[in-house]
Amino acid sequence: MVEEVHFDLLDYIVPAYYILTTAEATSNLSRYDGVKYGFRAKDAGITDLDNFYKQNRSQGFGWEVKRRIMLGNFVLSSGYYDAYFTQAQKVRRTLTNKLSLIFKDFDFLCLPTSPSVAFKIGEKMEDPVAMYIADIYTVMANLTGVPGIAVPLFSHPGNQMPFGLQLMSAHFNELSLLSFCNNILEN
Repeated sequence: MVEEVHFDLLDYIVPAYYILTTAEATSNLSRYDGVKYGFRAKDAGITDLDNFYKQNRSQGFGWEVKRRIMLGNFVLSSGYYDAYFTQAQKVRRTLTNKLSLIFKDFDFLCLPTSPSVAFKIGEKMEDPVAMYIADIYTVMANLTGVPGIAVPLFSHPGNQMPFGLQLMSAHFNELSLLSFCNNILEN
């Protein structure tokens, strides 16, 4: 049986996700200095340590990674840590609790993978906010740690771009989720 579930926290998912993941990326990527971990620029001399790090990180990271590192540094800075990072952690906890309540009554949560059909490669490159907002449904599994899977359904008749369905299950319910998705794909 399929039943609609009201989920009033959608507006908080993308902001919380990008605050937390950029902070985590910043923290994790700090070790990528070109010495022991990460890319080492060919022209980075070892005599000047500042220049060495700048060359490695400037050449070793793309624009999107750099954007996320900058945002992560901002949200982790002393003046904004509580205002952003701590609040995003509270949102994560609230989302996790809400999903736990849903999974007491339901085996799976079914959502679209994105608010629209897939966009063409490079189509949203000039508008990172539009790209981030397109993640609204898929980042919830990452944010809350529940298993999730996207299942391809069909191609849009107008532009032939793919459209899929996303399913999530309760923590540690991966086998049931995979079995259910396998049945969908076989039928």
